Amino acid sequence: MFQNQKSFIFSLLIIVSIAACKVNKNTSSTKQLTNTVKKETKVVLPYKGSATLKTDIEHMILDVRFNYELQHVLGKATLKCKPYFYSLNIVELDAKNFEFHRVGLIKTNDTIDLKYTYNNNKIRINLDTIYSRGNYFTLYIDYTAKPNEIKTTKGKAILDDKGLYFINPLREDTLKPRQIWTQGETQSNSCWFPTNDVPNEKITQEIAITVEDKEITLSNGELMKSKYNSDGSRTDFWKQTKPHAPYLVMIAVGEFAKTKDYWRDKIEVDYYVEPAYKQYAKMIFGRTPEMMELYSKKLGVDYPWAKFSQIVVRDFVSGAMENTSAVVHFSGLQHNSREHLDNTHEDIIAHELFHQWFGDLVTCESWSNIPLNESFATYGQYIWNEYAYGKTEADYDLNTNLQSYLRQKQKHKTEPIRYHYHTRDELFDVVSYQKGACILHSLRNIVGDDAFYAALNLYLTQNAYKTVELANLRMAFEEITGKDLNWFFNQWFLKPGHPDVSFGYIYNQDRTKVTINVQQYQQYDWGWYHLPLAADIYTKSGVKRVKLDVMGEKESFTFETNEPIEFVNVDADRTLIATITDLKTNVEFRKQVLVAPLYMDKYYAVQELSKSVGDSLTQPDFTVIDYLLSHTFWGFRKLGLEYLGSFIKNIDSYTSRVQNIAITDSNTKVRNTALEILTEWNDGRYKSTFITALNDSAYSVVANGLFGLFAIDSAEGLLQAQKLKHTPSISVQNAVLDILSSNSNENETDYFESMLVKYSNNRRIVMSYYSRYLIRSSIETQKDAIEGLKILYKKLPDGAFKKFMPDWVKYQQNFWLDVMPELNKQREVNKKNEAALAKINEIEKEVQSMVDAYGSILIE
Repeated sequence: MFQNQKSFIFSLLIIVSIAACKVNKNTSSTKQLTNTVKKETKVVLPYKGSATLKTDIEHMILDVRFNYELQHVLGKATLKCKPYFYSLNIVELDAKNFEFHRVGLIKTNDTIDLKYTYNNNKIRINLDTIYSRGNYFTLYIDYTAKPNEIKTTKGKAILDDKGLYFINPLREDTLKPRQIWTQGETQSNSCWFPTNDVPNEKITQEIAITVEDKEITLSNGELMKSKYNSDGSRTDFWKQTKPHAPYLVMIAVGEFAKTKDYWRDKIEVDYYVEPAYKQYAKMIFGRTPEMMELYSKKLGVDYPWAKFSQIVVRDFVSGAMENTSAVVHFSGLQHNSREHLDNTHEDIIAHELFHQWFGDLVTCESWSNIPLNESFATYGQYIWNEYAYGKTEADYDLNTNLQSYLRQKQKHKTEPIRYHYHTRDELFDVVSYQKGACILHSLRNIVGDDAFYAALNLYLTQNAYKTVELANLRMAFEEITGKDLNWFFNQWFLKPGHPDVSFGYIYNQDRTKVTINVQQYQQYDWGWYHLPLAADIYTKSGVKRVKLDVMGEKESFTFETNEPIEFVNVDADRTLIATITDLKTNVEFRKQVLVAPLYMDKYYAVQELSKSVGDSLTQPDFTVIDYLLSHTFWGFRKLGLEYLGSFIKNIDSYTSRVQNIAITDSNTKVRNTALEILTEWNDGRYKSTFITALNDSAYSVVANGLFGLFAIDSAEGLLQAQKLKHTPSISVQNAVLDILSSNSNENETDYFESMLVKYSNNRRIVMSYYSRYLIRSSIETQKDAIEGLKILYKKLPDGAFKKFMPDWVKYQQNFWLDVMPELNKQREVNKKNEAALAKINEIEKEVQSMVDAYGSILIE
């Protein structure tokens, strides 16, 4: 009955939604203005140091099996303990949401029961007597852990903190394997075994895991044996003989395909993936032994654990986790050879491997010191790239890290080592990772390569299997170099922010003498930054390296040469973490692009040139662009394209070249950048290029080809999007979803539902597109979608999906509710028109029915 009034309803909706968008934008702007004007009140957060240790757990023996229906862990823990120093008769352990069946003390011939109290987070056990330093006792705890019933805390870096996860436990989802895996960082392993769940504890362990015979298990250390049980199950016995922190304990269970590799022909290196990806395991992980060799030689400390395994799991709550000798990766790491063209994920593999030294062998004693783990692991990526692909490639990634930090201005007030914070999760940020890696690179430049690696060797050997704070690292560097480095560690690791500096140049008449003026604009309460800088002075004959030791607000340094100076390149090693104003001329910046050696030399020069470009290309611009587009390093070709893309006139001479790059360049990132520029130029002449890109070997290029095609020919783009609906790539599907959600007039509910099922890690993104599609669809289509979503809401075993669905439903309901004010206006205008009022009342009922229909999704 209401189909005939659909156009009227949606005309109202369009009016209301446009108004709503304006209101939302204005509201947002008002909030931003308020936040800017509001006087900042400094909140002093509590000090968060290392945990006080009373009981030292030296060795843990676990026996675990699982109730899949209830998602419970059935565990027996034997803990060999002693007083840390002071005598004690009470032991307090972390144990979240446990049910205890027996708590006892193992004696020579018997186990005696012990009294305890429990508050659902910690168990306090009364010992049989007072134990003094050096006296051991062994606890026995029979328990059931219920991690899935814990009210979890959602984080940004680590999305959940249940510790142990049952994936598809009842095998209801036919597209997903049944798995169990753990994620202990930061303090979540106490959700499945009792322990001192703090990073400054170190334990050895034995874990017996009982599973179905067809399932594979993984844990830290070595698999000592397997025992076949009378009920058809199997128990695997894993043993870790070297101490590590409790948060690094892991187990994984599932039907994985295992590929064996070796390092130095003696250390087993294993790759666990789903059976469908077994043929790609060596392609994905195959350079791991080479990485292990590189890091062992560079650090002078051989890989310190009994084996190294990497496993890929479903629905992981982080990108990856460096569990000792057994890294867990998110599902995106398993991919086919075509997906490999877009992302090898070597950076993640290198990062987690470097953690085996920095984080696992030597562990931060408190989360406040997390850069001692994460800054090093991120810098491990640089070390690998430098070795495997050269310094230019490594610098490209390092600059990406630096720019990531500089863009997040809210983090400029955050120090890397922070003893005052709200939550542990906030420590895993751009400061601990990206900025921290840049700080280590700067430190390496200051002390020199040989001293850098010698100091890391000393740091690792002095503190092996121990916990550390920043001072341990500083003292290792000071012992090696003989230098007091307090100034460096204080200003970079213990203070927030970075210098804001300018480099100015004054030349004499014949440019044979230059005065370099360095000015700092931001003084901190502790003073000005100390900046040891190198500067390269370029003449036609070559380059002269000079040193600038900047200590205060304004410093001037004068140098002379025998011939005219072409330009000066301050921070010639490109290790400065700063916002920089470089007062060169465009002529000098162009020269810097052409002759300065480092990636960041050229990157910064292009950024400066881009600030002052006109609409039209000039001959000097041609020179810079031609140089960059012809470079052997892909990053420079990409940079050249980006510079070219900043112009809108006089570009015809480049159109065929950019089209050719979009199809033939060897690097997918360069091809994609070329396609993005062609899309921006938006000319029908490029249609054949976009169509050719749809058959590219790399999925990301296919996606950009589709976007470009749609931009110049929406009908053809929509047709090709329909043809690509079943392409097994999230990047391609992202393009298809985007186009269909805004343009398709077909019933696409089956497609959106299939995307929700298939791409479990991207459901929030799919739902945002689904929302856009439904808002512009007919009522009948929306009701059809609602029925499907009801089924999915009940069926999909995804806690995150269920958590955000109420907000999504509320958004959809508000879209309909926003019609009500317009209906009331129409009612007032037509208050004497009974026919119109009757129609308005019918529409109001339909609107309310849609509000109720969306709400019904959440009713089980």
